[in-house]
Amino acid sequence: MTVFGGATAPAPARATAPWRLLGLSLDLESRRDMGRLTLGFLAFHLLLWTLLATISHRAPPWDNIEQLVWMQSLEWGYYKHPPFPTWWVHFWTLLLGRSIWVTFFAAQLNVVMMLWFVWRIALLVASPLRAFSATVMTSLLVYHGVHGIMANHNTLQLMPVGLLLWCTLLAVRDGRWWRWALAGAAAALCLLAKYSALIWLVVLAAWLLAEPRMRSWRAWGGPLIAVAVMAVLVGPHVEWLLREGAPTLGYVDKAVHGENDAVNLGHWARLGNFIVIQLLRALPMLLGLGALYLMLRKDGREAVAQRPARPEWRFVSFMAVGPFVLTSLLGVAGVRLGSAWAATFFILLGVFALRWIPQVSAPRLAKATLAVGLAMELLLASGMAIGSGWLVDLSARPARSNFPALRLGRELDAIWAQRMPGLPLRVVVGETWLAGNVSVRSRHQPMVYIDANPAKSPWIHEAMLRDCGALLVVDRRDLANPLDPRVSDLLAQAGSSGELQIPWTRRETGPQLEVEWAILAPQRAGACPP
Repeated sequence: MTVFGGATAPAPARATAPWRLLGLSLDLESRRDMGRLTLGFLAFHLLLWTLLATISHRAPPWDNIEQLVWMQSLEWGYYKHPPFPTWWVHFWTLLLGRSIWVTFFAAQLNVVMMLWFVWRIALLVASPLRAFSATVMTSLLVYHGVHGIMANHNTLQLMPVGLLLWCTLLAVRDGRWWRWALAGAAAALCLLAKYSALIWLVVLAAWLLAEPRMRSWRAWGGPLIAVAVMAVLVGPHVEWLLREGAPTLGYVDKAVHGENDAVNLGHWARLGNFIVIQLLRALPMLLGLGALYLMLRKDGREAVAQRPARPEWRFVSFMAVGPFVLTSLLGVAGVRLGSAWAATFFILLGVFALRWIPQVSAPRLAKATLAVGLAMELLLASGMAIGSGWLVDLSARPARSNFPALRLGRELDAIWAQRMPGLPLRVVVGETWLAGNVSVRSRHQPMVYIDANPAKSPWIHEAMLRDCGALLVVDRRDLANPLDPRVSDLLAQAGSSGELQIPWTRRETGPQLEVEWAILAPQRAGACPP
């Protein structure tokens, strides 16, 4: 058996017979045919995770609701994060509607686009079939499956990072200015997704300094073009930061000091926790690689030698381990690491792992890759669906995934119609999760006034409450702590109020959701915008 990095020998002769799959004839050494097979697998991944998440979840993860709330207005920044993920969700809701399933679709589409860039990068270091195998293995990471349905700023940074890596590698290989400009645009997109893109930019800079093709002053003209393009495209967001008092930087400062986490661990315990969690989230891919290795190594008679290693392996190695190593060093230095920060760090891990996939005949590798990939995908997605749907109800446990959002929205619509007949519900006031679910499930699709705070909800103007009125909603569990004074003031002004109690799970006898509601009557209903 020979693996990457071992002795080399002449490449095997080209297969004479096409490989057949579901009635299709595929040339396993053809870039075009392997591209079609890769696209087919990615379409399967997208459909599987979107469909099972939609069936199993009565409400999406918290971050998905947050995006459905923020997308009510296109801004150059939001009070916690840069804007690109919200723009992404906004685009797909414009096309497909403001529904929960669209957030699953938008998140997983972002994942499969990243996986397509992984395939393109893998083509530069391996055969088309082995590039396909690397892409399938990469899809098995928890970040790309179970977490891939979460429309948060970690998941929605995957596609921009994949684009950045691909564009930068092509720019170094090609050297033309427009490729460097594209790399700069991709870098801007990464920063506009989440500031953790700085980790990637540092690792890319380290690779450029070590890359032999960059050892001339002339070669560095390209990176300067990329930096200039990045600065221009990020400029409006910087202007927003200066105008709004940099709320996102304040959120980052709290995050790096651990103030946003409920878990209170010591320095080394937190670092160890970060590393262990990353291993667990890479575990499905590692198990898939192990299964693939065991299936292929049994047939040593078919083993063939690999062509000499290509120079882009240095790039793959830097990008496969660099972000994780650098972030871990920051943890050693005192930064209180959040486990989700590493969501984009392993996108080239499957390509890096090609070194340990035995060289066998093309049909054998294709069959084994599909068997392992499809089986693992079905196992992981089914586990997610069962765990988020049937199991949480069976255990009578209130969770985000079985939150009774549809019933809550309908009953609050009925309450509004009874007390404000003929008037549409335009504004719902409350914290992001509760008010957001009401907004998405209400037939009126009202705008959300987060915590009655204009800094969090720039799309709401004071005049809207006066002209349109509002529905206030508070989870009774939140009453154990002091409410935001802005919400308390509005509750005191409400003309009518009450309490709504509905089963949280699908069992009527299970735990109950208790919501206090109040209605601010409009003062000038005729002035309320349609």
